Amino acid sequence: MKKFITTMALLALTAVFSQNTANATALFYTNATYPLTATGAKAEDLNCLKKGTASTNNILYFIETGDAGIEQAAKNGNIKKITYIDVNEKTVFIFWRKITVTVYGE
Repeated sequence: MKKFITTMALLALTAVFSQNTANATALFYTNATYPLTATGAKAEDLNCLKKGTASTNNILYFIETGDAGIEQAAKNGNIKKITYIDVNEKTVFIFWRKITVTVYGE
């Protein structure tokens, strides 16, 4: 039993440290928003644009549900021309992770 727990702990730590994201993720808790791409819109102009979001939820790095794709976020906001994209990541150690993509455009 001790070997099993040790193995699972090592697998969990491997999952935490092997994320394929360009952003910095804290070990225990993260709530960060960062830009994914922009086409020249100023931040103050974003309030004048349509907004669409799409999210995924991940539990223990074993179960992930949702569609956080740019296309899905644009569809949810009825956006035809994308101007700016933000990504928000919320993480609680290895227990829970939520990625939300927010698309702004016309």
